[in-house]
Amino acid sequence: MQQLSTRIKCVVSKLGKFCLILAILLMGEKTINAQVETKDFRDVVDQWKKNPVPRIDNTLIVGKTYYSILPVVGYAPANGFLVGGAISFSRLYGKPPTNLSSGMLNFQLTSKKQLIVNARSKIYLEANNWFLQGDWRLLVFTQPTYGLGIQNSGATETLLYVNNLAETEETVGEPMKFNLIRFYEEVSHQFGASRIYAGVGVAVDQHFKIVDERLDTTISSVDYFITNHYSYSVSNNFNPIQYGTNGIKFTILTDTRDQISNSYKGYYASVSLVCNVKIGNNSQQSNQLLYDGRYYFGLSKQNPRHVLAFWSWGSILLDGNIPYLALPSIGWDTYNRSGRGYIQGRYRGLSMVYNEAEYRFPISKSGLFGGVLFANTTNASNYTDKIFDKTALGLGAGIRMQVDKLARTNLTVDFGYGTDHSSGIYFNLQETF
Repeated sequence: MQQLSTRIKCVVSKLGKFCLILAILLMGEKTINAQVETKDFRDVVDQWKKNPVPRIDNTLIVGKTYYSILPVVGYAPANGFLVGGAISFSRLYGKPPTNLSSGMLNFQLTSKKQLIVNARSKIYLEANNWFLQGDWRLLVFTQPTYGLGIQNSGATETLLYVNNLAETEETVGEPMKFNLIRFYEEVSHQFGASRIYAGVGVAVDQHFKIVDERLDTTISSVDYFITNHYSYSVSNNFNPIQYGTNGIKFTILTDTRDQISNSYKGYYASVSLVCNVKIGNNSQQSNQLLYDGRYYFGLSKQNPRHVLAFWSWGSILLDGNIPYLALPSIGWDTYNRSGRGYIQGRYRGLSMVYNEAEYRFPISKSGLFGGVLFANTTNASNYTDKIFDKTALGLGAGIRMQVDKLARTNLTVDFGYGTDHSSGIYFNLQETF
């Protein structure tokens, strides 16, 4: 407990420095008036160009797609030089009360021959009668793994993560290479005007060309080492080089959010049963219970950008076995947003529960800049620890710049700190949840 207390004090100290910067910005802006959503990045560009014709259309047009594009160029030792981009889109597929649909496409290439392609979507058709959710991925990837459960005792300090990718070398992780093809697609239908949906879909993950880089099974070798991945795979009769899950997903959900990409009020809740079926020799039968809950509480009638937001998601293994890399893990939710303060995959479990709270607030009167403060907890089980026996804590703060005021699309920059002495910086389009 004393060690955890010391880590928390360290996290709070680091977070305080960033909060001081936010406080200075807030004092510089004095009082935020009722002027909301009046300026975004395109307005700033128009001012630079001295465009004499201001944009006065403040209504979303049915059938028009609103795009926001973020180029990505950078470097990280774990990935080499990387180049790519992120495209966010929003679109109304019908007249009100049809909800605004949103989607995201990410594409990255790295000098270490990595390929990262993600496409996610949440689409409401006319009158919200049908709701479609998709998560498609193609990865040629490298990532360390750390075993099951919450294991902090052996962690070494990592100076920085950039979008969940390691920016410094680590000694506690077990490096791996693998390819992943993911196809998740779900269709739900609304019952009348109840805002209750029932749906069915598929959830397929195929991991292949898996290379466990620290693995050495030669007993006489000085480098003899059995990795967590190999031990788990052999114990549960999975081929450690290739495996997959083939799930049929049944979902009940409700959604009252005023907008998906950046909610000011409302809630979202879903409960799913995933039945993984055995197809071929590289998969097994299993059942999982999944849930995802989000609630947004507006704090100001004058300025709706003052919001308390709450997020909880969980994956509970009911029976059967799931391949190691397909087990629930930090940063592997649909939008790769969980676990700010930790590297993607830092925590993994047979079952996992993740909770996060965030305070969102405006910084500039024009609505161009905003900020957030957040805290999260992660619980994960293994064969000796139950799911709530140990907890990993993350804290942080972030800055927002409004890219598209109609679609409420923000460029987000977050700084997170974890109780294993890790820290991270995260760049994204759209809010974390």
